Amino acid sequence: MQRSLPVIAGFFWILLLACNNAGKDTPSPATASSAPNKETAQLPESDLPDSSREQLIEQLATRGQYAQAIEQVDLLLKKNPSNPAWLYMKADALEKSSDTAGAIHLYQQAITAAGLFVEAEMRLSNLYAETGNKKALEVTSSLLKQPSALRLRSDLLMIQGIYYTRVKDRTQALAVYNQIIREDYSYLDAYLEKGLIYYDNKQFEEARTVFKLSTTIKNSFADGYYWMGRCEEKLNRKQEALNNFKRALALDQTFSDAKEGISRLSR
Repeated sequence: MQRSLPVIAGFFWILLLACNNAGKDTPSPATASSAPNKETAQLPESDLPDSSREQLIEQLATRGQYAQAIEQVDLLLKKNPSNPAWLYMKADALEKSSDTAGAIHLYQQAITAAGLFVEAEMRLSNLYAETGNKKALEVTSSLLKQPSALRLRSDLLMIQGIYYTRVKDRTQALAVYNQIIREDYSYLDAYLEKGLIYYDNKQFEEARTVFKLSTTIKNSFADGYYWMGRCEEKLNRKQEALNNFKRALALDQTFSDAKEGISRLSR
């Protein structure tokens, strides 16, 4: 199973809430449910109002058409190259198209333009953590001091934990995940990453205990059952492993790794 970072602060259309930027004119973000009205839908693409173009960008990104979304953002940026909302939109599309270096550069530009842009700083620090860049700690430590980021404390600590995981500092990573669990016991990603540290260290019983606890917190947590199954498979408890793979698949019909586990143990 490919392990990926939790989605952190991925709210694509709440840019005004993120920007403490009274001195700059940032356009209102489109909402996820909005669609171009009949009048603007008939306009040539080059004549679209900014709000309609934002909606078009959202639709393209939702469909995974990131190159086209970037082309549309570039049309907006020609009008205002320092608009933090539009810079963020382009960074988001670059990140989702796996252009990590480009996304980092654009998030940095958005932050510089906005002055304070919590969501962009979180996305930036998330990429730093994913690539093992110590700047992840610098950015998140700074954000943890901001009152506006208080609601995101667990997410910020999670980014720090992911950084320590990526650089294989298991002691620090476990300390951070344990802190998150103490402060926010329902934060499932912390259980998952903690369990995976034990799993990677071949401490399968310890890992299973953590994954089982995650399913106690949320009995519909498919990942928890899947990784319990992986631990039990390693411990040669094949029937228990098979049962948990089946639980994971019942909760998430798209869980291809659970399907593979069932197939593997059913031979």
